[in-house]
Amino acid sequence: YINPFVSFLDNTRWRCSICFRVNDLPQEFLFDPVTKTYGDPSRRPEVRFGTVEYTATADYMARPPQPAMYLFLLDVSHNAIQTGYLQSFCDILSENLNSLPGDARTKIGFITYDSRLHYYDLSDRSNGTFRVMIVPDLDNKPEDFLPMPDGLLVTLCECKSIVETFLNELPKLYQDNNETDSALGSALQIAAKLLGQTGGRVTVMQTRIPNLNPGALNESVSGGKEPTVIGPTSDYYKKLSLDYASLQIACDLFLLNSHHIDLATLSCIAKYSGGEVKYYPGFHSVQKPHEVERFENDLRRYLQRKIGFEAVMRLRSPPALSIHAFHGSGFVRSVDLLVLPNINPDAAFGIQVSIEDTLASYTSVTFQVALLYTSSKSERRIRVHTLSLPVSSSLTEICGNADQEAITSLVAKMAAERSMTSSIYEARDAMSNVSCDILKACLSNNISNRAFSLLVPYSLRLIPLYMLSMIKSTAFRAGSASRIDDRAFYLELCKTLPTQYLMQIFYPDLYPLHTIEDKSQIIQDGEDELHIPQRVHLSFRNIDSHGAYILDTSEYIYIYIGKAVSDHFVQNVFNVQTFSALPFDSYSLPELENPLSMKIHNFLSYLIQSRPHGVAIHIMREDSSHRHLFTRYLVDDKSESTMSYVEFLRYIREQIVK
Repeated sequence: YINPFVSFLDNTRWRCSICFRVNDLPQEFLFDPVTKTYGDPSRRPEVRFGTVEYTATADYMARPPQPAMYLFLLDVSHNAIQTGYLQSFCDILSENLNSLPGDARTKIGFITYDSRLHYYDLSDRSNGTFRVMIVPDLDNKPEDFLPMPDGLLVTLCECKSIVETFLNELPKLYQDNNETDSALGSALQIAAKLLGQTGGRVTVMQTRIPNLNPGALNESVSGGKEPTVIGPTSDYYKKLSLDYASLQIACDLFLLNSHHIDLATLSCIAKYSGGEVKYYPGFHSVQKPHEVERFENDLRRYLQRKIGFEAVMRLRSPPALSIHAFHGSGFVRSVDLLVLPNINPDAAFGIQVSIEDTLASYTSVTFQVALLYTSSKSERRIRVHTLSLPVSSSLTEICGNADQEAITSLVAKMAAERSMTSSIYEARDAMSNVSCDILKACLSNNISNRAFSLLVPYSLRLIPLYMLSMIKSTAFRAGSASRIDDRAFYLELCKTLPTQYLMQIFYPDLYPLHTIEDKSQIIQDGEDELHIPQRVHLSFRNIDSHGAYILDTSEYIYIYIGKAVSDHFVQNVFNVQTFSALPFDSYSLPELENPLSMKIHNFLSYLIQSRPHGVAIHIMREDSSHRHLFTRYLVDDKSESTMSYVEFLRYIREQIVK
């Protein structure tokens, strides 16, 4: 596609910045759609902007664009009902029915399951009621038939009142359910049958490990030692995911489990179909209110955000470069083509590119990503992103312009892949080696300083810190303290989370909250002043018992209250008289009519409002039994099995000067 980096030889020819071929310029390209005049082709939007979107012609359609299709699979086993998630789900979906992306053709449907499958006919508009159909015998392959040809997926705008009635009644239908089994595998097969002709999105709410075939998984988990490989224990969900991808169906998982659920295996259904995984360990509507808040915020965003269907993404690069690997959710159909049954604005991808030939003749290289997709309004579109990077033979210049966050994000994706296919030990070793290799390369022209200091460019100075924080993270840390589901989830995030939020998980932001009045940066936020405390390093040296701290880990915000904090602070922030009157743990911050409380609430809103996922707030006293949730992120310090940051730098220096 023509982009800002092509060259126009004249008004009839242009040279591609990727393959360098000379092409004829269509006559209509001289027409500027903005000014509606003919003239210089450089006025065109695609020549002025690195990102453009086109309406695709019929040549890009194998079939008419599909409507938005939403199918929800809901666990209604006894365990699911006990968590209380079903009421939250029904309330949030009912509130957001009008916000679901789509048009007049949008369809919606529901299947619930325990040891049986429950279908719902939502098409009886004359009576305004729904009908329940139950398949009790799963031994006779219920996936081979549907109880009725129509009515299980209904046009939302025509049957909205029935859907609302259904969502209002559903929690009551199963409030006394004593069935404890889960037939998720059968439900997923039925979903493929329902959406097979059109494609669409399957949303799964699961609270326990599936234990009925097809797709039954082992409920026991080995404990006591660190696992070597975090990979699937069955290929059932991977195979089903590949089938989904071929049918243009994506599957998203919301896991709300209190016991082992084998996330590493279940996540395969999302991984290859372009879906995503959300994880709420220990979810309970009463006992874990902060997880409920995070789930509800995530669900709102999930239901409201834009969505694309039946998408493919292709990366184009110069002949001297080749694509080595894709990272993210999707099916790699060919070397440069990724199949994405669904695409959303929160998805992220990493692509490894190898240099196969000399770049001596290049002054720059151009990468172009083209995404062909169907919008929720049933329009076929092509979104094109083009990036041009300069080529240099100077290693110093390259190191000086490196993006250390992007490097860390890609290393995390590679390490996650290695943890799933080889071993976590190898992944950790690879991270240490990355630090050594990068810094050694940077110092190759400065040998005299090698033995004395690590003189590295400003742009790479935090690579050792980021690598160490990754080694200490939930995904990769040594030992058996991390639950295997937690590890699997954070490995999944390594591959799918945008760099900005992934970096925050590895190295969270720590703010001394008690300094917000006298030692904070003040910026103007509309008519209000926003006070932002200065970030500090993640070390106990920066934690004072007289202070209070905010630790922002992207998904969770921990507020840590020192035991010697002033009475003035707790009175104005928590509306209690002394520290001892604070609960050990709480999950909401009172809004009080005083300047300190207002500044803190404004700051919290500033932290939360911009991110695309839900956030849970956990307030804890210094003597809380959950204190470890805060202290485990102090990665600058030495831990039981890992070096401190200073020791890690010393180790790197020793490796470099060998």
